[in-house]
Amino acid sequence: LKCLELRGVLFIYKQWYQRRVRGKMSELDKLSKSEKFSLSREVEIKKASRDSIVYASKGDSQPIAKRKRNSDSVSENGNDGIRTIIRVNQNPVVNEVTALIQPEIREASEYFGKIKMWIQLQVPKIEDGNNFGVSIQEDTISEVGSYFEYLRGAYDECARYHGTRGKVASKVAKYPELDDYTQYLSEIDCKQFTLNRILTNELKMIYSCVFDILNKNSEKIKQPRSQSNINLY
Repeated sequence: LKCLELRGVLFIYKQWYQRRVRGKMSELDKLSKSEKFSLSREVEIKKASRDSIVYASKGDSQPIAKRKRNSDSVSENGNDGIRTIIRVNQNPVVNEVTALIQPEIREASEYFGKIKMWIQLQVPKIEDGNNFGVSIQEDTISEVGSYFEYLRGAYDECARYHGTRGKVASKVAKYPELDDYTQYLSEIDCKQFTLNRILTNELKMIYSCVFDILNKNSEKIKQPRSQSNINLY
């Protein structure tokens, strides 16, 4: 059973690196250079941030509690009151690019996890001497593992964005008179868009680095100890 599992993982490794990795890097290159990830969309993102704030109608410009407390007074600027924010929607531009990059992160994480497991299964039993190849395997496992952890953190960052934005959105709704919170909401959206754009380039680099390290050390990874040394035991 273990032999069949090992062959399955080995097949996945060969299939991915022989047929898919160059195509995947090409896809990511086209994606990063597409209009959807263009830096010129910053104006569009900021506009979408402003438009995501939904105000109440002018006839109901303050919450009920505030109307009761301020029924006999007016605001300092002479208006009847500050417009009430009833909802803060998501930013559709940021959601669009996140929906494109998240599947790429999941796919890369899955492949790197399988490659890490495959190399781990190639590590021979502990013996004295002739462990240079084993050290190469361990270094490769560590390298691939670091990329795996980076991608997992990047995926978590996509989720944390909504939590962070939600907290700021609650401040925007609570203090509509403070323009800084509205500006902060816009800056968070721009930051997440930029991070998504960077991730497309980072993914290309990670694919290239893993492809390079496995190609250069494939013989030692598959056979860490020389055949002559193995025959001695």
